[in-house]
Amino acid sequence: MTGAVAHSFSRWEWSRARFPLFGEQYRAEIDALALRRGNGKFERINRVRVKFPPTDNNRIGTSYTSMCGTLVRIEIERATGTLRIAKAYSVFECGKALVPEVVMGQAQGGFAMGVGYALLETLPPFEGGPGNGQWNLGQYLVARGSDLPLHDLEIEMLPPLTPDEPPKGMAEVVMVPVVPAILNAIFDATGRRFQSLPVTTSLLKGVLA
Repeated sequence: MTGAVAHSFSRWEWSRARFPLFGEQYRAEIDALALRRGNGKFERINRVRVKFPPTDNNRIGTSYTSMCGTLVRIEIERATGTLRIAKAYSVFECGKALVPEVVMGQAQGGFAMGVGYALLETLPPFEGGPGNGQWNLGQYLVARGSDLPLHDLEIEMLPPLTPDEPPKGMAEVVMVPVVPAILNAIFDATGRRFQSLPVTTSLLKGVLA
């Protein structure tokens, strides 16, 4: 057995199913399963029984999340691979903002977190990583003011869609579009699509060499 693919569904409770495997009934909180043997194709295992969460669960925990997007313009120094974010624009619609100043601060902090995730932050496994108990901010790099377009970061908070629209969640959602915006800008500048993070200066220098 060289591979497995599973699918599940959550409605404040996981779907559950049984599958015939190796002469026994395998029960798990999934509703679909496929297995691969050797270098062959994945083969679907027909489930014997399946149970999905009741639709009545839809009434639980209704949440509203902000919609947001980000654009960035970058400059990469060919000789060193140093990347600079020259300008950035983020826009979001968060319903009725209870404290607009806090919402704007959340958006600015989220942008910095996205930059760190895309370009700087890494946690190597095993003895070379933070598990050795010796790590601090000298090894784990986070975005600083010098990594951000402090005077060229435009954030637009759109008005509520309707007068009675409730507040929507911000939290980490404002950092989500920052990462693909940076990666797309790198692809546009270098022609290279990176599949793992962070995209460090040394990686960019290797692509541009």
